[in-house]
Amino acid sequence: MNTNFQYYTSILKTGLFIFLATTVCTVSSQVQIIRDVKSPLWNKFDPMSVPDVWVETAVANQQEMPLPLGIDDILRKKIDSKRDAKIRREKNQRGIIKGNPTKATDLNPTIETKTDGALGSGTPNDNHIAVANDGKFISVMNTIIRVHNDTGKVLKSWSLQYFPNTNIKVDNIPALTRIYDPRVVYDPYTDRFIVLYMHGVTDKTSFIVVGFSQEGDPLKPWNVYKIPGKPISDTVWSDYPIVSQTKEDLFFTVNLLANGSSWEEGFREAVIWQVRKEDGYNGDTLHKNFFHNIKYEGVSIWSICAAQNGPMPDGIDNYFLSVRPYTEKNDTVFLHRITNTQKSGLANYELKVLKSDVPYAFPPSALQPSVNLNYKLRTNDARVLTAIRNGDHIQYMQNCMNFETMQAHLLHGHIYKATETPVIKAHLFTDDTLEFGYPAMAYASMNDGDPSTITTAVFSSIKDFPGMGMFYQNRYGEYSKFVKIKNGESLINYGGINPDEQRWGDYEGIQLKFNEPGVFYMVGSYGKSSGMSSFISRVRLKDTVWEQPVSDIRVFPVPSNQGIVNIEWKTKQAQTLNAELYLMNGQSVSATSHHYNFQFKVEEGTHFYKMHTHNLPSGLYQLKLMDNLGLSETRKIIIH
Repeated sequence: MNTNFQYYTSILKTGLFIFLATTVCTVSSQVQIIRDVKSPLWNKFDPMSVPDVWVETAVANQQEMPLPLGIDDILRKKIDSKRDAKIRREKNQRGIIKGNPTKATDLNPTIETKTDGALGSGTPNDNHIAVANDGKFISVMNTIIRVHNDTGKVLKSWSLQYFPNTNIKVDNIPALTRIYDPRVVYDPYTDRFIVLYMHGVTDKTSFIVVGFSQEGDPLKPWNVYKIPGKPISDTVWSDYPIVSQTKEDLFFTVNLLANGSSWEEGFREAVIWQVRKEDGYNGDTLHKNFFHNIKYEGVSIWSICAAQNGPMPDGIDNYFLSVRPYTEKNDTVFLHRITNTQKSGLANYELKVLKSDVPYAFPPSALQPSVNLNYKLRTNDARVLTAIRNGDHIQYMQNCMNFETMQAHLLHGHIYKATETPVIKAHLFTDDTLEFGYPAMAYASMNDGDPSTITTAVFSSIKDFPGMGMFYQNRYGEYSKFVKIKNGESLINYGGINPDEQRWGDYEGIQLKFNEPGVFYMVGSYGKSSGMSSFISRVRLKDTVWEQPVSDIRVFPVPSNQGIVNIEWKTKQAQTLNAELYLMNGQSVSATSHHYNFQFKVEEGTHFYKMHTHNLPSGLYQLKLMDNLGLSETRKIIIH
């Protein structure tokens, strides 16, 4: 193990800027790479050949979907017990918990269309969505796929069991033992869709179905492939895929679990598949790379989340994120990377071990309306659920404990300088009343270097039935309010599952409409008739900042974090940089204190500084940045 240190230093004039030392552990991994694994074309599937009405086994529909790598029940019950005690004390002191209604702000996205889905076939809903440039979109949930037109109307729906089926008679749908965890992506470079889902929960029944649309119209034929769910010599099966794509490749990660074991005892390893997309589109033999034996200090790393390159799914490499999801408090973040395309033959694996500046923890179960706190929703664990990457900047989110309130909230992490010596800056997205789970995040802007994002998540509280909504973060780090898209209509209370162990979800879906900047399609769940129903919305950003180009200067976070504002400045040659802090009325702060008027000299490259603002009153400020080459930029700063 080698430890590398990188220092960003400045020539100090006033003492405001100090050097930043960041420690990153680069690991020499024993990962095994099996290159160029081949899968022949399994089936050509034509959606128009299947009936509009079909029959599925009722028992399968009522089954609970596999838990995604495991609830640590002992830890969950311990945390829930502590949280219940805290809430009961607070209720005795101040009465019933109340929340204020969400107020509209200039940052809140607007909801353009809403499409009510259907009750899930099984629990929980595994929702995902992809939208084409022509407006058609696909939604998948558990065992069902639906193709919609641009108004949301369902053009056709069918069972995912049909994809590998060559006999299309209703009564001869193959007796597949279990299908679940569907994902769908849209490739804007080729105008094609890809659908992926899991089958089976034993080593003898486990396989992964991947379908590639032959044309842009998803109602035309698909090329279907079968990927082994038991890819190693062990009695394991594959579960819980997370997908991403580059221009050439599809990546997906799964967890390998032992037959008949508990989730904690049965986990063997998390693995990465890299698939050449053009093979699937053409119906050729599918070429793949398989990465496994991914360990740190001899222990397999749990659950790997693929980070989606953006704003367009370009690039030749792909990053992945992991944490320690079953912990009462931790700060370790694993940053994985596959370095090149499958076709190049040069794809290798890299791992860096980072430390988050904000710790994360196993989240409590989310509350539902009930008198005695006996109706709860499982939040599974603290794994990374969604991640996106733009250049050297990676953002991720995970379900997380709010240590102050013991609510289930979301941790939003930023990894800066991913290709060099990464730095993590993280914070919680919170609410006084609502609890959140299962975020899905997308870049809000089509401009390279713009870190603004939009996120969908499910919500619940002691006063709110489970529903789904969204929030936006602009490039300055300012969040909108959480906007409720669909309020719940009932508790989630499936029969056969204890009231305090109800399933809430495993994941939700969101995608930018690539040819219509500022427009997003998202799918989530809400409580209806004691079960979970899906809900789809088309939303549009109202904030116009994301339309403006991004310069080579970044100031973050906004608001400031613990009395510090970070400044990142890229320059192509040695020069002198000047900066001055102003009040919003234009008065220079340096008029009363020279400490906020500074100058420093830099060499070619990227420079990273920390400006200390502990002594400034809370409020809005402007930071004016100038160089001797004529560049002049103004950035808003919020100090609290």
